[in-house]
Amino acid sequence: MATQWPLIGMAAARLALRDRPAPASVRRLLTFSTLVVAAGMALLLLGVHELVIVIVTGLAGMGMLAGICLRLLQPAMGVSVIGIALSCASLMTALSVTEGFTTEITRAMARLNGHVLLTKYGLDFFEYEALADRWLDDPRVTAASPFAYSMVAAVNVAAGEDGQGAEPAVVVGKGLDPARAADLDGLTDVLDRGDLSALRAAGPHLPGAAVGVGLAQRLDLSVGDRMRLVVPAEIDGASAAAAGPPRHAEFEVLDVLRTGNSEYDRNLVLVHLSAGQAVFFREGRVTGVEFELADPQLADELAAEMGAELGPVYRQSTWRETNAPLLVGLQQIRVTLSLVLGLMVVMGATSLLASLLLLVRRKRHDIAVMMAVGGDGSLMFWVFEAIGVLAGAMGAALGIGLGALYCAMIDTFRYPLVGDVYPIDHLPVVMRAIDVFGPAAAAIVLCALASGPVAVIATRVGVIDTLRQ
Repeated sequence: MATQWPLIGMAAARLALRDRPAPASVRRLLTFSTLVVAAGMALLLLGVHELVIVIVTGLAGMGMLAGICLRLLQPAMGVSVIGIALSCASLMTALSVTEGFTTEITRAMARLNGHVLLTKYGLDFFEYEALADRWLDDPRVTAASPFAYSMVAAVNVAAGEDGQGAEPAVVVGKGLDPARAADLDGLTDVLDRGDLSALRAAGPHLPGAAVGVGLAQRLDLSVGDRMRLVVPAEIDGASAAAAGPPRHAEFEVLDVLRTGNSEYDRNLVLVHLSAGQAVFFREGRVTGVEFELADPQLADELAAEMGAELGPVYRQSTWRETNAPLLVGLQQIRVTLSLVLGLMVVMGATSLLASLLLLVRRKRHDIAVMMAVGGDGSLMFWVFEAIGVLAGAMGAALGIGLGALYCAMIDTFRYPLVGDVYPIDHLPVVMRAIDVFGPAAAAIVLCALASGPVAVIATRVGVIDTLRQ
């Protein structure tokens, strides 16, 4: 049988590929679509981010796919391969977008909250420096940053002086040590200055603050403006504190945060750790320590080791626990899309049945000739199995190419998302090997299975009757 594989491949190609030149209209379609795709991608790369360009380029990509299939394959086979390629491209693109959501959200959360969060029951977390240094020595830990956290009311001081627009915004105030927080991956990237110099401690000048871009718009704040942070006295929980005036301090806005996460951009103020401790607590304690890991998947392992070593006084939480509802929702969306779009792959593969049956009918004479010159039923079976695998492989390869084009367009265009609905500001794409080659492999396997019944029918072609006709 091994010696027959070259013959099987040649016969399969002879039956599946066009036996005469494609019509001029097909060639024109392929040329025109290729030029449109090239022009559209060039415009997107040059920064012309218009939705109409994305739509036209996507449609031209489909036209290019159709032109390739109809130029190379028998018309019926070409239509089936187009369906297989479109289904693979759709599933690949959908999986890459959902993986992009998961990756971007995880990165955004870890950038400002770490992968493992260590807190302490009670209000006496003063030994944070020693604990941060202890676990920073662990090779799995890349950064350990103590932080002070409190809900605060933010007010534009200039607006209050003018008597207009002094409505406060209830936001999250977070104090960080710039020396330690600088090691958090990507934190400096979300600041306009590109560093943490805005987190200035109090001194002869006002302490500095960095505010989210959405919050800056809400309060009409610009770099250089003064902002007042007010901590409601009730937060202390003590009746004596609740009866007194609220704690407050003024800060100078020195930088703007652009995290890509709408929740953070609208509700976050970063200050120096010492300034945050003074305003939030009036003492040198912290809320907790956030640890960033070289591999986020090790978060559960490290948290368990921390719990065993530190005892029940401390509490450890991982990024998975903190964002569990969101991650579960994304996983459910991914599974649903896989099932729905996976049916498209099944339909594309099963459509090959009709194409192969038509091929058997049109090529009965060729089949009879091959069997008359010595080919047996087994040979014909493997010829049509090879045709099915060829169609699946070609559809998978073209689908990967079209899906890569769509992912590149989405990534370059950075389609904006509504901040009040989505936790990130653009449509992200992350292409993983399993998302690229998984649908392709499934399409090839399904095509091989779908071609089996037709291959059996091809072995039963009557040689003498067919040659007489």
